[in-house]
Amino acid sequence: MDLVKKIINLPPLINFGLGIGLVIGAYIFEIFGYYDPCPLCILQRWFFALIAMCGALMAIPGLHVFLKKVLFILASLFACCGSIIAGRQIYLQNLPSDQIPTCAPPMDFLMDTLPFFEVVQTILLGDGNCAEYEWRFILNFAEWALVFFILLFIYNIFFLLKKS
Repeated sequence: MDLVKKIINLPPLINFGLGIGLVIGAYIFEIFGYYDPCPLCILQRWFFALIAMCGALMAIPGLHVFLKKVLFILASLFACCGSIIAGRQIYLQNLPSDQIPTCAPPMDFLMDTLPFFEVVQTILLGDGNCAEYEWRFILNFAEWALVFFILLFIYNIFFLLKKS
């Protein structure tokens, strides 16, 4: 029990470990499970990777307290943005079949032909690919992502507000 308490009180380890673990897990499902990620799934992976990067930077020895607080704010912001994207995907998945948007072109085509902000706007509007889900263990991928984003948001806000 003492070991669990020590690990929970290590924000760099939790942020880095969960962020990288979830990205690696998603790639394992993609490669070995043959689940193709939709654009919203890819964005969620990016936000988990950004949270992991904040965790890695928090682990720098001798880092000033102010910089650690900034990293907690950034990790919380990334978790918040990721939860919005996961929420959008869950919304699309629960739409009636006649209201699901049509499928957009593949991500590589969008990146090659449109400016960056139009690509983001197209992705956030979602498409028919984002409304499908093939895998479920109690929750589907987007719902699990939302759970982890919310937990990471609360965790980082807790350590941001905690007195040193």
